[in-house]
Amino acid sequence: MNQVEFGEEKQAHYIAAEWGISVEHLEETVWELEEINGNGGEVYGFLVRFDESSNADALEKIGLSNGELTREVSLNAFDEPEVAPKIEEISGAKVSDTRSTRAKRWVPLTGITVRNFKAAIEANIPLTNVTILVGPNGSGKSSVLQAVHWAARAASYVRPKNQKEMISFERLDYIPSSEPLRTLHNGELKTGTKSKAVEVCFQHGSDSDGAVQTTVQIRAARNKGGITAYMQGGNAVTPYKQRYQFITAYIPGLAGLSESEAILAQPALRRQASSGDAGGALRNILYNLSTDSSDDEEAGAGKTRLETLNRLVASVHPNSSIDVSFDEREDFHISASIKDVRTGSVRPLEMAATGILQVVQIFAYLILFKPKIMLIDEPDAHLHPDKQERLIEALELASKEFETQIVLTTHSPNIVRAASSVSKLVWMRDGNVQTEDDDAIRRLLGWGGLDKSILFFVEDEDDKPLRNILKQWPDLAMQVAVCRCFGIENLPRDKFLEGLLVDGELKVKAAIHRDGDFMTEDEAKKWRAKFSTDGVYPWVTAESDIEGYFCSAKYLAALYNISEEVAEEWRCEAAEEIGGVKDHFFEKRKKIVYALWPNGGSPSAQELWDSSGGKSPRTVKGKQLHKALKAIVKSKGMDDKLLDAFTIPDGFVVAEDLEATLNEALAAR
Repeated sequence: MNQVEFGEEKQAHYIAAEWGISVEHLEETVWELEEINGNGGEVYGFLVRFDESSNADALEKIGLSNGELTREVSLNAFDEPEVAPKIEEISGAKVSDTRSTRAKRWVPLTGITVRNFKAAIEANIPLTNVTILVGPNGSGKSSVLQAVHWAARAASYVRPKNQKEMISFERLDYIPSSEPLRTLHNGELKTGTKSKAVEVCFQHGSDSDGAVQTTVQIRAARNKGGITAYMQGGNAVTPYKQRYQFITAYIPGLAGLSESEAILAQPALRRQASSGDAGGALRNILYNLSTDSSDDEEAGAGKTRLETLNRLVASVHPNSSIDVSFDEREDFHISASIKDVRTGSVRPLEMAATGILQVVQIFAYLILFKPKIMLIDEPDAHLHPDKQERLIEALELASKEFETQIVLTTHSPNIVRAASSVSKLVWMRDGNVQTEDDDAIRRLLGWGGLDKSILFFVEDEDDKPLRNILKQWPDLAMQVAVCRCFGIENLPRDKFLEGLLVDGELKVKAAIHRDGDFMTEDEAKKWRAKFSTDGVYPWVTAESDIEGYFCSAKYLAALYNISEEVAEEWRCEAAEEIGGVKDHFFEKRKKIVYALWPNGGSPSAQELWDSSGGKSPRTVKGKQLHKALKAIVKSKGMDDKLLDAFTIPDGFVVAEDLEATLNEALAAR
């Protein structure tokens, strides 16, 4: 095209754009455009020549001074701007949604039920904008997410007019296990409609009183080389039987990125995204997100999506910004980077922390695929506590903005604490839902009880000796949450323990520790009887306190390979070094009488003192005796650090009575 043949008005706009001035300045002058020719007659630029009558102020604004009347324009100034290619032109086949408006209609879910999948036996999950699943490892939380995603992806293969479809494992874009047929709870998927199936029920809201439900059942295909998906639900199944719109997006966590990514065709990208493994596709997802598509109504939609992504990422990780680029004429791999807005430093995306990458993945999936249900497994795993709180706040806002229901699993009290009333808390255990009582869940989580089977309330501030005792029984210790109460007066009373009831039942057992403090066995029974709430197991130390177990003659004999007679001599020697023993003994007895004998009738403190032999290892608190013993041990040429560290010798068991109490609590579950 001959640029000189442009009309003067169009020429003015091109010239003003190159010079970075307002076109109005040119309109205030008289000018003409000339070609600049080389010796061979070739055009290598243009010259704008202004008439001497032109307004001097306008010429100065154009950049001319001291009588100058010409200014050059580059050869490319009049080129039509290059139209950025659509993503389909770069990455190949387009996935077009040709469904009718009615077929696209989606009614939000009110609940999901998962049956017979891995650890999930029958989990009825109520859904709101954001649903947070909590519970111990193995409770079925992750199983719920995987089952929902598997069912939704399997349903997408069922043809619109069919009620079932056989799908080979090669065709499936999501498989929840390397042995998918063994995902049936305590069994293996078999063929035939009478065999037990993995079942997921999607319950939708309805304008009428009746519930609308889609049920997906998964059984083995006849040749066991795939599965057969069965669907029930009348018209409610329609939104699931298509492969245009993602019903679910599954984010199981991101361990890292591949070293590089070439452009993926659209079907390959969607398959990779559906698989839950974004490590080899995140750059592609970011590039698709940031590039205009033929489905976009306006130019620049890709840029807007990238800005939205950076807004959401920055709400969790302030000052972080993502950029992505790919030149189809020059590049083989996609370039993605992360920028620290404060310092201006830019790093390749693969060098970003895992916590940042996971947040980027979550919001990139949300923006690009716009799933109806987003399933996020433990997003707190690589995030600092304050970022965990920011994340749940961002997810609550994003759920509303993108009209997506979010279901996530977590072990984080920070996420639960920061969640607003928009979010629904659901506690899972042993493959079932224990409760959806938000207040009860928050109370139990505050004590660390949601991941444990027993809340163990202890009166001591220093729980080191107790934790060493629990380490003797690793499987048992994993199920116990130690709750320090900093003094006997702060131990929970029976009425307080009723506050831990969930739906009328103490679903986490409670053990209560109290030092023996020179109580008689009858008094210990009397104290234990004060707790009548079902599921509460009081434990009174057989010694004066927990440290007393580490002062017994049997323990010392085993620790230092000496006779029990020598060990008893050490104990007596240590007791003699302690002052104020009798006063302390009588003070403890006063507190016991006050607590257990309000109407009188208690044993005589003096008689108890005398029957114990007066000042002796039996009338000294274990804490004091333990401290004095360290000096005695050292004086005997032994390693006192073993005693100080509450070391338990191989083959020796400390506090067997505690083990019995905790096992009794577990057996009652």
